[in-house]
Amino acid sequence: MCIRDRIGGGFTFLRNFKKALHGKIQFVDNWKSCDIFFIFGITTIDKTETHKAINAGKKLVLRVDNIPRKSRNRRQSPAERLREFGAKATKVVYQSEWSKKWAGYFAGEGIIINNGVDTSIFNTRGRKSDRKTYLYIDYNPNPFKRFDEAIYWFERDWRKDNEVHLIIAGNAPKIYLENPEYNWDLNVPAKVEYVGILDTPEAVAEIMKQSDYLIYPSFAEAYPNTILEAMACGVLPIHLNKEGGAMEAYKNCMQRIKTIEEMGQEYLDLFKSILKNKSGRGN
Repeated sequence: MCIRDRIGGGFTFLRNFKKALHGKIQFVDNWKSCDIFFIFGITTIDKTETHKAINAGKKLVLRVDNIPRKSRNRRQSPAERLREFGAKATKVVYQSEWSKKWAGYFAGEGIIINNGVDTSIFNTRGRKSDRKTYLYIDYNPNPFKRFDEAIYWFERDWRKDNEVHLIIAGNAPKIYLENPEYNWDLNVPAKVEYVGILDTPEAVAEIMKQSDYLIYPSFAEAYPNTILEAMACGVLPIHLNKEGGAMEAYKNCMQRIKTIEEMGQEYLDLFKSILKNKSGRGN
């Protein structure tokens, strides 16, 4: 297998993917040595090298989570790149039902393989709960994460129960960090703790195990890993945006927590079926 992982997003997926399939497939850095050229994110590829692999007859599997934003990825036509390589892929894999409906307009037909959770890290062992702790995590300074809306919902809930408090982790707007007297623009004297950027999965899990509710109003996310990981730690996501895959992830986790091992097996079965049937796109 040839995995392109040099730049771009989706690195939580990539870390879990490699861990789940360690020892089951061989990862190589040169497309000439691979049987399957796996693109885990359309913005991570070297377009020239990808065309070389396709022209050499390598089987292309394209994983699609969302339509990349032009401004964020500094590309004029990421949607057209989805269309281009979706048409050339042996198989397109969507992250969620929402992702397939939204991005499928460009990338074409495909199957759905939901992300899994690394339950060796994200679990309820050592969990502490006071039923009063809210959590907001923002890995990326992205307006779609709707930080201001999260603050709004927290204040609404605080007005009902003055004992609730909020932990903010990850990136936060500089204006609040530089002006703590604003207290995150809250109109009430609620307690807010900022813990900064969490640079390891273990650190994220530790904060989640201290929390009870995850405020997650993020807009148009394909299938948020944060929701999966929080629920695996016993945290209840609240104030979810109905547009995107957040509700889909929540409902699936309410039924059962899917592990990265299960996700890896689905990809392994897909790869085996592609290598067994070497003709056609097979979507």
